[in-house]
Amino acid sequence: MIKIEYWNSYDILDVHYEGDYKNYFWLDVDVKKPNYVLDREANENSLGESITTFLKWSKQYTFEVYCLEPLADALSTITLHDNVWVTLSNGYSAKVKDFIAEVEWTEIDNLAKVTVSFVTKTYTVSGASAATCTP
Repeated sequence: MIKIEYWNSYDILDVHYEGDYKNYFWLDVDVKKPNYVLDREANENSLGESITTFLKWSKQYTFEVYCLEPLADALSTITLHDNVWVTLSNGYSAKVKDFIAEVEWTEIDNLAKVTVSFVTKTYTVSGASAATCTP
């Protein structure tokens, strides 16, 4: 089970976000265990050693849901909003970055398979601090 809340700081998609208006819904899906993504940038020094200049660590979750077009529409437009929060069935709640919903239509009329991925935590290290991290 996952609860998804989203709203915007200004009007978007013909929705007037005034006061405390928020969209939210629950989906009875199995959120997969997170993947830990590490992006690394490095330069080679004159000795041929790789010196890290930037590291970005993120925690990424995914789930799949079969649904009709209205829910596929909602999931695919969440990425346009500047405030997205999820609450997982274990009580973990976090602000989301990079909410992506990929819609794939099935052979059954009006039924879509939507694969959703989202990042809940991101940490970056750059410059001299990154150079001290183990490559």
